[in-house]
Amino acid sequence: MSNVLSKVKQDQIRVLSLLGWSERAISKQTEVHRKTVRKYKFDQTVPEVPICIPGSKEENPCSANETVPEVPTDFLSDTDSILLPPTNSPQILPHTQDIKKYFDQGLTARRIYQDLVENHFYTGSYDSVKRYVRKLRKKLKKSTERIPHLPGREAQVDFGKSSCYVKRGKSYRKVWLFKMTLSCSKHAYEELVDSQNVATFIQCHINAFKFFGGVPDMVTLDNLKSGVLVASLYEPELNPVYRSLSRHYNFAANPCIPATPQHKGVVERDIQYTKSNALEKKSFETLEEANLYLKHWNKRWARTRIHGSTRKQVWKHFCEIERPMLHFLPEKEFEHFECGNRKVDVNGTVEVKKNFYGVSHYLVGETVMVHYTNKWIKVLKDEKLLIKHTRIHGKGKCFIPQNCLPPWKHPNLESQERFYCSKARSIGPNTYHVVDHILSQFDPMAIRKVRGILSLAKKFGKSEIETAAYEAYSSKNYSYGFIKKTCEKLQKDRAVPEQCSLLLQHHESIRPLAEYQSIIEKRSL
Repeated sequence: MSNVLSKVKQDQIRVLSLLGWSERAISKQTEVHRKTVRKYKFDQTVPEVPICIPGSKEENPCSANETVPEVPTDFLSDTDSILLPPTNSPQILPHTQDIKKYFDQGLTARRIYQDLVENHFYTGSYDSVKRYVRKLRKKLKKSTERIPHLPGREAQVDFGKSSCYVKRGKSYRKVWLFKMTLSCSKHAYEELVDSQNVATFIQCHINAFKFFGGVPDMVTLDNLKSGVLVASLYEPELNPVYRSLSRHYNFAANPCIPATPQHKGVVERDIQYTKSNALEKKSFETLEEANLYLKHWNKRWARTRIHGSTRKQVWKHFCEIERPMLHFLPEKEFEHFECGNRKVDVNGTVEVKKNFYGVSHYLVGETVMVHYTNKWIKVLKDEKLLIKHTRIHGKGKCFIPQNCLPPWKHPNLESQERFYCSKARSIGPNTYHVVDHILSQFDPMAIRKVRGILSLAKKFGKSEIETAAYEAYSSKNYSYGFIKKTCEKLQKDRAVPEQCSLLLQHHESIRPLAEYQSIIEKRSL
């Protein structure tokens, strides 16, 4: 049993919508979900309420002479009994109301039989219950409410398996039928395609918008993966490509509730009409031939018919009412792209089609979204653009921009050599000459020697390194070991006089020299 808003809430929604309130404002005011607001705001007819003025003749809407008819006490029970199908089974007859109650709850015939046995002491057979449930199913058919559609408000899209055969390769087979139908005028675009992948789904939308000459406010679609990645009752997750298409053409994507195809009943019925009226018992040699035939059929028969729901000619209804309400097509056509999730490797790159593209080094180990075409590649995180690359063609190539490298990384060997030379120049000219000479030699170990020499600044002073560098430059010995030993020798030679200068001459435990002199004189006597 579905939930229905109270009359008070319904009246609030209708009145506020007549006053021009937006759906969001009405939802906030009435604390009703916006989807529910949208459902009830279409019916904008406010019932007339009689105004009663005290003391006037109209205080009581009903005149004194009129009497209100009384409702019989057994009216509801009689009505229910009329809806129930008859039965000749003496075991079923006492339980018809219970069976109907369980049937309205959606229980199966087997479950109804079990509940009757457990709760109502039913002694008949299961077949009797099954036969009566079958009668109920035929008698009590579910009714649906026709929802009015505003012009330019909604288009519904869906795929269906075509009823015709098209030659693909060496054999004939059935292909897919794409259909987009405008809910108000019922004007439609149809196209036969080989698959339901993202590229085909997007291109069919573009072709349909061109065919209509405009874009509706909203597109209701099924939960196929080309449009919806995660189907949900409350927060469906759209395919990133389809979400970009909706933003480019400025329409709202409205996925159906899972397992509820009746929410797009217009296009569901239109697909059946196309299959039975246009494609049944047809065969084509090529897909192009089949689509040309569909265009002819649409122009000759589909748009010229009087639709059973609107009782108007489809093409005339579209031209006069709905086409002026469609949005204009954007000047730039949508550029289709592929997308996927990528994990940033230890080198700070992501792989796309066997090539590698750099991203910020802070994203190492994280998962990012990649959009790519034959011309460009975009890397996004939480729907925010991080960096855009030009597409590299080939295999195994890598491109890392300078701004993606960490500050301590050097893009090439020349940059690394300039860094070490500037660091040596900060120590002194002799150190710079030694480092420059080492780097100018064709030696694969040159960088490591320079690192070792420059690391001596952590242990020794600049003057000691400068002196050692001067001796290395004079003796033509530029090895790291020679410079290190020279620095150690200089440090040791400097420490000896400092140690001697630290000897104490006066202390409480040291006797005065005069005392020592008197002791020596006594011993000499």
